[in-house]
Amino acid sequence: MTTVFIAAGGTGGHIYPGLAIASSLKKRLPDVKIIFIGSHVGMEKNIVPRYGYPMEFIHASGFQRGFVKKVIAAKNLIKSASDSRKLLNRYQPDLVIGTGGFTSGIILREAAKKKIPTLIHEQNAYPGKSNRWAAQKADVVCLTFKEAAQYFPKDKTVLCGNPVRDAFKNIDRPLMRKKMGLKSGDQMILAMGGSQGAAAINQAMQTVMKDYESRARIQIYQITGPKQIEKVCAMCDQNKIAYDKTYNGPTHCHLIAYSNEMEMLMGAADIMIARSGASSICEMAASGTPSILIPYPYAAGDHQRFNAKAMENAGAAVVIDEEQLSGQKLEENLNALLEDPSKLQEMAQNARDYAKIDADEKIVDEAMALIQH
Repeated sequence: MTTVFIAAGGTGGHIYPGLAIASSLKKRLPDVKIIFIGSHVGMEKNIVPRYGYPMEFIHASGFQRGFVKKVIAAKNLIKSASDSRKLLNRYQPDLVIGTGGFTSGIILREAAKKKIPTLIHEQNAYPGKSNRWAAQKADVVCLTFKEAAQYFPKDKTVLCGNPVRDAFKNIDRPLMRKKMGLKSGDQMILAMGGSQGAAAINQAMQTVMKDYESRARIQIYQITGPKQIEKVCAMCDQNKIAYDKTYNGPTHCHLIAYSNEMEMLMGAADIMIARSGASSICEMAASGTPSILIPYPYAAGDHQRFNAKAMENAGAAVVIDEEQLSGQKLEENLNALLEDPSKLQEMAQNARDYAKIDADEKIVDEAMALIQH
């Protein structure tokens, strides 16, 4: 039996591409044994088991500011190398795939030492530290953006795109809107800030939610992030904005801490307000969801701005820099789009045209070559 490790941890931007690769690999090798490698501090422990894959954990944590945190992370790095060696010896995988994040780099390096084939997937135009470090010994590096090639060994890179789960590829919009309880003529706004939430978006949405209260045909769904849900609820209470915490609640404003049903939300939405991480961008494109993008200004190499501009140039998004973001500016852009259904339809089609929905298959082509070699 073929055994494959997928090291995907930290945030949804690393985890969901790993899940998409796993699904595509299962289609190609139905009997393959896929084991996800993660840490107890990342989101993977709550997400991956929902998809039926077994998990193993290593003691890994990202480097953060502050002496004490750096010392803890350094100790975990040593422990994670030991954990990785134990897992590699126990399962003897035929391939190790890493999709970035602090759980990925160390096990990729340890696998390379044992001559186990390794494959990296890099989501962004400016690669993270973990992937840049692991790539020195990896066999293949699959890229989402050609601009990332300059940061990796030239003979190892392959341009594949960013994989998205099948659920985003053939969305039945009427069905998704029915599931959300939307009626003909209703318009739905979806706002989120990535898997961790975004304070700037949450704040700007207060103006939108308050001013849209009287517009009965508009439903607003805001994914706040688990750590910000109570703060956003408190802001709504202070601003006297009626809200609920369910998908089909009685108010026009629905606050959700985190959702594992993004394909339903994106599929039903008329417009989405979001950060521009690579995975989110590709899900919006595959689902044909028009967007207003607010790039995270502190992303490594400013890669979120690059991602957002690519969607804007494709005619699929409007971009607002965070330093220019206000509730009023966000509302002005929303009004212009919601009042122009033909523009929204054009943006939706442009998004679908921009999507690279075969990225998972291209990555699996590379994985199969390594396994068979």
